[in-house]
Amino acid sequence: MENFRIEKKKTLNLQVYEILKEMILSDEFKNEIKLNEVQIAAKLEVSPTPVREAFRMLAADGIVEIIPWKGVFIKKYSIEEIEEAYQCREVLEILAVKLCINIIPKDEIERLLKVLKENHDTIEERIKVSNEIHSIIIEYSNNKRLKNLITQLNDILTYDRRLSAYDGIRGKQIDQEHKLILKALKERNENAAIFYMKEHIQNGFKYVKENHK
Repeated sequence: MENFRIEKKKTLNLQVYEILKEMILSDEFKNEIKLNEVQIAAKLEVSPTPVREAFRMLAADGIVEIIPWKGVFIKKYSIEEIEEAYQCREVLEILAVKLCINIIPKDEIERLLKVLKENHDTIEERIKVSNEIHSIIIEYSNNKRLKNLITQLNDILTYDRRLSAYDGIRGKQIDQEHKLILKALKERNENAAIFYMKEHIQNGFKYVKENHK
């Protein structure tokens, strides 16, 4: 933990949140599952309040779980649970592609392609772009039940999907996969869009499986 320090440029809550998130995803806590609020506050030389707020933010990300009267726990899923989630995601997002292929505006696709070309210096920016692309495809499927079903998968997918954001090589692969999906959508090529979406999701699970701890 000695490599993580508080700075004065950002709010304290945000800094503690970012530090803890990086520590969890980089396996800084190793075999620890339960997070100790008092110990973390002492090591970061802050009061327990920003640590508590950071826990809430991490819980919203699906990285930790807050269990009343028991504490805060790093979320861990078995590879079988993750595989089930990715199987469901593949089916649902392919359906979203089929439903949006003739609806999603081409100027919206052009905008997303331009966003992909921009430099994304931070992990949060890369995650934001990735989430936006998938969210817009799902939004233009015009199927509320489909959207709700995918949302139900977020808790189990969020932690492991963030792993790839810390890998520059995988990040570039994801950008290329997104580009192929968007170009196929722009051309209204349903078969190609389905193929590239399926490949993208399967590549994502393959990466998670290889790096799952």
